[in-house]
Amino acid sequence: ADREAAQASTPSYYSPNAPALTSERVRAELMRLYQTAVGSDTFETFQKALGETSWPIDERAYQALRAFAGEEGRKRFQAMVDALPLEKEYVVSNVLNEPRDPKSTRDFIRLEIPAETKADEAKQGDRPAKSPLRTIDIPLARLILQGNDRALRGSAREVARHLGVPALVPTAEAIILDTFRKQPTIVYNRERTSQAMREAAENTPTAMRKYRAGQVLVKPGVIGQADYALLQAERAAFQAFLNGDAPEARAARRTLWLGRAGSATLIAMLAIGLMIYTHQHQPRIFEVRWRTVAFLGLVGGCLAGARVLRSNWPAVPELIFGVPLLVAGILAIVYPRRFAMGVMSITALMVTLTVREDVLFFVVLLAGVTVAAHELVEIRSRTKLISTGVLTALVMGLATVAGGLVEGHHREYVLRHSLWAASTAMAAAFVLSGILPFIERAFRVATSLTLLEWRDPTRPLLQLLAREAPGTYNHSLVVGTLAEAACEAIGANGLLAQVGALYHDIGKIPKAEYFTENQEGQISRHQNLAPTMSLLIILGHVKDGIEMAKEYKLPRVLHSFIEEHHGTTVVRYFHHVASEKQPQIASGKHDREVPEAEFRYNGPKPRTRESAVLMLADGVEGAVRALHEPTAGRIESVVHQVVMDRLNDGQFDDCDITLKELHQVEESLVKSLCAIYHGRVAYPKSSRDADKEEAGQRPKQRVGV
Repeated sequence: ADREAAQASTPSYYSPNAPALTSERVRAELMRLYQTAVGSDTFETFQKALGETSWPIDERAYQALRAFAGEEGRKRFQAMVDALPLEKEYVVSNVLNEPRDPKSTRDFIRLEIPAETKADEAKQGDRPAKSPLRTIDIPLARLILQGNDRALRGSAREVARHLGVPALVPTAEAIILDTFRKQPTIVYNRERTSQAMREAAENTPTAMRKYRAGQVLVKPGVIGQADYALLQAERAAFQAFLNGDAPEARAARRTLWLGRAGSATLIAMLAIGLMIYTHQHQPRIFEVRWRTVAFLGLVGGCLAGARVLRSNWPAVPELIFGVPLLVAGILAIVYPRRFAMGVMSITALMVTLTVREDVLFFVVLLAGVTVAAHELVEIRSRTKLISTGVLTALVMGLATVAGGLVEGHHREYVLRHSLWAASTAMAAAFVLSGILPFIERAFRVATSLTLLEWRDPTRPLLQLLAREAPGTYNHSLVVGTLAEAACEAIGANGLLAQVGALYHDIGKIPKAEYFTENQEGQISRHQNLAPTMSLLIILGHVKDGIEMAKEYKLPRVLHSFIEEHHGTTVVRYFHHVASEKQPQIASGKHDREVPEAEFRYNGPKPRTRESAVLMLADGVEGAVRALHEPTAGRIESVVHQVVMDRLNDGQFDDCDITLKELHQVEESLVKSLCAIYHGRVAYPKSSRDADKEEAGQRPKQRVGV
């Protein structure tokens, strides 16, 4: 405080403005008028020589200038012009807005001018490169502000009177006034003022005040600038004490390092626990390197970001909330809700230990990440992120207020920090909304919002499928409906299964006519092909589908439905045809059995519940469609047979679907198929239609609904 007062008591330093812009300009303009008047024989010639000028000059002034014609007259006029006291008029731009902190408390400024000026030395060029300076203290009352036009006019008039030629006073006054309006005669010297302020602060002795051990430095509540400076001084003194060689300092350093080692040990233990938890609930993270790196990068980046924010903005700890909230949102989008909440609970404790905050900080952070991870399970619109941000902001703000009241903090302090917590939560929501596409691309996932965009029937790939393979397109629509309902029954992602079903058979587009649902006539394209050649065409639609998915930039999460919807099942029809075409021996049996392995899809098997449900929905849709009369009993029998065939064939070995869930899927598929292939009631025929049928004609009206 004493040093700040010393700086405030330092006057502001000023320097003369460039003479070419002020005094020399006035003198040069007056001498130009003199030279023009002496060189003109008449007043009219003088006016023409001047051209357009704003100076008020009449014939009396012209005659007064002509009176100084000749060498002697020129010298006398030059001396009169040089004697004008222009340098003693202190015109400034704005003394109240000087760029210094703190502002000066003095009632004068300090002007630095050359110590001496010898005209003859100046003319001969003997002036030293840098003349010594002397200072003049000028009261603020003597300063003339450029914005005060009345004061400028009075100053210009007073200087013009010193010319000693009454006829020329108006002209000289106009020239001086115009110069003062454009340029101040003295300007603020920022560098010199800063130097003087530094010297004043350095020369001020530091005021020392001793405090006893355990004495309260600042009382609880709203602190002022002086209290804050005292706390900073205490921190600086403690740091200086720690850097010393006293035995107490060494003991304090040892205690400090032991505390840090304890915090590091706790964080390491929590990190190990986090790895164990992750391995138990999401083992696939450690099966692929990039997933491991991405997951560890999220957790490590969360801790590092919290530490950086703590170091740079220690007065606003609520800013730290932003990084864990972002990580919580990313985990909730990429992984299941329960896993994301578990990971963020451990991470919140690690962040609290990293930044060395208290229990209240942990409670508020835990509340925020829990709400964020719970609400961001399904994102079907952009407003979902913002509404989640609003809810998280309300929860964190309320938790901050409650914690502050428990701690007994001042109301203003509690309100300010609760607003910081809520604002940080909202900012995290907006940032997450902006980086959502990059998250999906980096982690190869698709949110419900993206899936809804790809479900749009106007998508070029879906339009191509409907145009080139209409039967496959309708098959995909039905399979999507079946898969969505079945996934909803077991708590899986129905929207993902439905969109995956829409694109699972896009590989049939290049050779659509080789698949039954797209064959309009009774003749099959496979009749003239060997079973092995037909097999290559059938198997090829999976490979072609992956290539088309990459070409149309289908989200990676949908690629698995194309690869896995047949798993490693047997192409049963062509295996049977190949077996029947084998030569028979005398006993009537075939010469060799055709191995099923030669007629299996390449896989892989389904690795998610959604992919397994799609496999079943795809299989039962084709099987039920082949029934001549799809009654409820037959549909139930066919669905059960398909499910058992896939189960006994080991197609669900790589996914986490349970037998109970398979039973629920079977019931859902039966229910949906019965609704699709429901019984129809025939309308009674009119007598006219009956007559046409008797005559062998087909009635125009279609029977059934």
